[in-house]
Amino acid sequence: MKSRRMLKYKLLFIASVLAVAGCKQSAVVSQGAFQYLYDWESRTLHPEYVVYHHRGDSSTIHFRVFSNELLVTRSKQNAPFILDVNVKASVMDPTGLVRDTMSVSFREASKDRPGWLLGSLVVPMKEGNWNLLVEFTDVSRNLTQPTFISCDKRSTFSSQNYLLTHDETGEPVFGGFLNGAQRARVFSARNTSGQTPTLSRINAEIKLPPPPFSTNAPELPSLSGAQLLLPTKQTDGSFVFEVESGIYFFTHDSSKGEGLAIRSGSMYYPKVKDVSSLEWPIRFIMTKAEHDEIIKSNYSKALIDQFWIECAGSKEHARELIRIFYKRVEEANFYFSTFTEGWRSDRGMIHLLFGNPTQVIRSAEGEVWNYGEDGQAALLTFSFRKVASPFTSNLFVLDREPGYKPHWERMVQSWRSGKIYND
Repeated sequence: MKSRRMLKYKLLFIASVLAVAGCKQSAVVSQGAFQYLYDWESRTLHPEYVVYHHRGDSSTIHFRVFSNELLVTRSKQNAPFILDVNVKASVMDPTGLVRDTMSVSFREASKDRPGWLLGSLVVPMKEGNWNLLVEFTDVSRNLTQPTFISCDKRSTFSSQNYLLTHDETGEPVFGGFLNGAQRARVFSARNTSGQTPTLSRINAEIKLPPPPFSTNAPELPSLSGAQLLLPTKQTDGSFVFEVESGIYFFTHDSSKGEGLAIRSGSMYYPKVKDVSSLEWPIRFIMTKAEHDEIIKSNYSKALIDQFWIECAGSKEHARELIRIFYKRVEEANFYFSTFTEGWRSDRGMIHLLFGNPTQVIRSAEGEVWNYGEDGQAALLTFSFRKVASPFTSNLFVLDREPGYKPHWERMVQSWRSGKIYND
């Protein structure tokens, strides 16, 4: 059955789609200063999106949200409970002017068990570089969650010109991660003029990023020496292949360094639900010897539990430390995933130890994270540069400085002393 892995049910669109072309009103842009930008728990709604440039003049936004995040209501006592949702997409130019807007509303009967709600929306989008503002609204709660998405439609080879789906269900892959032993299917409607795509596999280990005071930069994967694979072309023009471990790169022109990266992760990613997901993030607050003992042990879960109890001083406080730490791991996976898990990235590393910044200043060049208040001597600032990569558009590299060492060591000691509390 197509629903064997998780319960899903499709959205039934029963309201008309409204298209408004040529709008010139200004809109909030994705640059500026933000609070709680990466705080999962501060938001009620967590919609996810995949943008697919299927034509030169329009693009499709695939979206999903977990149904138990939505409020179910009914108009009268004997009426069925329903979900009432609106999704609005605004296409903006680099100056922030809205060029086109599209929205869709739907009402659907609630289900007995929670599951993913999935849908899609086609928006007018010509070739070029665009910013997309998607506003997902739970109408019953009168609650809207905005999301900014950068759309690169200047060539037919950038990642958004490819749609990665689960071959078993036909559903889009949100986040770009598949667990091993799954079949992937890739569509690319703008690359059907006879080009033969290439599929490369990089199986090198992605090392943990160096600490913020290191003189070394994080290692980035390279296509040099990658294994070449042959995907199977289907009658509908798509390509199918098996995903094992490592990073896969699918492209119609490898010389341009543009294409679709497909990452393999655990079955539960971005959630932390297996022992391997518990073992590696704690390396940041452990010595190498301590961590090696856990990795080599047949009883690693027991050793991890014992480590947290020793840090916390009691089982009760250990449970709270574990909850905070692995909540941050999951947040990092959701917000900062690149060619590897989000917690392994530079932003993920800082988020894991220091928590949510007081302020995030975002620009086209990167992000600045401030911990503390402006003008105060205790203000701690981390600067991340946005770096171009064929594998991800979400790569931000920390500007490392020796002066971070006392701050890092103090935070590691705080974790090991159990002096970390909820954000």
